[in-house]
Order: sequence, then structure tokens, then C-alpha cells
Amino acid sequence: MKKISKETLDLFNQDITLILSKERLRGYKNNIQEHFENLALAMEAGRRISILEIYLRNKLDYCLKQIVGEEWIKSEESLKLITPKSHKSFDELTPTQILSTLMFGEVVELIELHNVKCYMFDLGNMEFKKYCWNNRNFCFINGKKISFSDIDKNTIALSLVRTIRNRAFHWENLLKTTIRDNKLVFPRITTTYPKEAPKQKQTRIGIMPDRILVFLDDLINTIDNREINKNLEDILGV
Repeated sequence: MKKISKETLDLFNQDITLILSKERLRGYKNNIQEHFENLALAMEAGRRISILEIYLRNKLDYCLKQIVGEEWIKSEESLKLITPKSHKSFDELTPTQILSTLMFGEVVELIELHNVKCYMFDLGNMEFKKYCWNNRNFCFINGKKISFSDIDKNTIALSLVRTIRNRAFHWENLLKTTIRDNKLVFPRITTTYPKEAPKQKQTRIGIMPDRILVFLDDLINTIDNREINKNLEDILGV
């Protein structure tokens, strides 16, 4: 195998465009400072999402133990949504062991499958316009204007958190926006509702970059747990 000299390795270490990659920097219009600002935002978002992810996984488990029983996660319908992550079969693992392996997307899909969104967050007072000027708190179904219910808002919020998480945890650009319609700025982090409606009849809800942490904090605040609130204040300063 050909060896790489120390001088050649030093060239890499001294060239920020090699470390970050030219392709990635093009997404920031070669603005290195903006790239690091995005990393800082991703890290702050990740700290909050870690709380939400743990909360949702264990809230899902708690609710389904009450409704279905201790072995709910081993049901055939649940296991269809869970990717094996061990050489052991699901039969060899305890429910707790399976639960601990769940990816966030699997948690969201299980919440959807078992119709327990209504138990996740109390979002009755959430106003999506707080996170983007173009958002609204209603959709049209069969031509009729329908205000979002708490379940609707949970569906939208879970979809948005999932998108933010995937981008933050893969260090993708959270600062990106879209400019259209006479230079109006729209967010890139969006979801549509209801999903089953034709595209032209869906309501699009988005989160602007400077509202991402606000949105995540608002979700955490609905948990209303004294220990979480205390640690958020001490560690995150929120």
C-alpha cells in the first residue's frame, strides 16, 4: 500500500476547503463563517432534540403499556416498522432492549401506527405563524376551512422535528431558505398537511432558520416537567 507523507497530510490539515469539502462550501456560497454558524445551530438543535427524542420514545412506551400491555413492541405490526440492529432476533430481546434501539423515525412511525399522537404534546395553543410569516393554523378539506386540531398539530410538529433532526444530525444546512414570488423568503424546513390530500390542496407549514430553536423550545415547554425545565435553564440557558 502506498504511504502518504506527513507533508501531504499537512496540506490537508491546513486547507479548510479540503476539510469541509468544496462541494459542501458551495452550499454556503463559499462562506466559511456561515458554515460554522450552521454547525453551531445544528449542535444547539441537537441538544434539544435529544430531550424530545427520549421523551417521545418513553411516552410512546408508557402509553402503549397502558393501552396494549407490556409486550406491545413485540406485536407483529410493531416489529414490521423496526429495523433489526443486533445479531439477536427480536424473540431473544426484551421489550426494553428493543425500545432502546429505536431510531427517531421509527418512534414517529410507531406513534402514527398506534394512533397515540393525541398523548404526545398538548399543542392546542401552538400558533404556527410564530415560526414563519406564511404559516397558517388551518387547512381546507372538501373546500371547507378546518382549524387544526391538537392531533393535526402533533402530526405537523412530529414531521417537522423529524426533518430538523435528520438535517442537524447529518450537519446539513439548516440556514437555507428559498426565495420566490417577488423575492419573498420561504423556509426549506417544511411539511404538508394533510398528506393524503392532492398537493394543490395541502397546507404547507415551515420553520424559518431563526425560529428552529424557538420551535423546539416550545415543544419542550409543553412537557412542563420541573427537572427538565431546571436543566434547560442551567445547561442550555433557555
